[in-house]
Amino acid sequence: MKKIRCAGFTLTELMITITIVGIVASMAVPSFSKMLERNRLKEAAHSLKNDILFARTEAIKRSQNVTVSRIIGNNGAWCYGLTTNDSCDCSASPSTCEIKSISGNDFNKTNIKSVYMANIGFDFRRGVSINPSTGANITANTCFSSTNYTVKVKTSRLGRTRICTNNNSTALIGIDYCTNSESVCAL
Repeated sequence: MKKIRCAGFTLTELMITITIVGIVASMAVPSFSKMLERNRLKEAAHSLKNDILFARTEAIKRSQNVTVSRIIGNNGAWCYGLTTNDSCDCSASPSTCEIKSISGNDFNKTNIKSVYMANIGFDFRRGVSINPSTGANITANTCFSSTNYTVKVKTSRLGRTRICTNNNSTALIGIDYCTNSESVCAL
């Protein structure tokens, strides 16, 4: 009678394999969590930039000024909204922003640390950025941050919007550095 030998793993081989997988996974988790943090922050900044560009387009399309109102906050407790009024309250329930309202809860663990000009409007005739209250031509900045990174969304007097990051350890990879003449955002 032939003896049939079963092919497989011994318990020792299985335990060694599980240990190696555990060590590799424990080294990958910190870099994975930082990648998630960077991606959330980039997504929040790009969302605001795209909505500012949308507000500018809507102002021209509707033939009436459109305002972007921003409210600062930490850990997703911020918001911004688009309206044809001078300002709106995106934190109200329901929001008083009739065009669009975005909650920071959609971008977990991100902060809007500061804004320069809480409300930025767009003139429907030329698409330039204005102070909704006075109609004066302005620039506007929004500083986003997370635990380790910062990024700025900057709108020029002409209504052009761009994203830049600090030139230090809080910089986001893949985003241009802010120029020396632009103030940087702090954590």
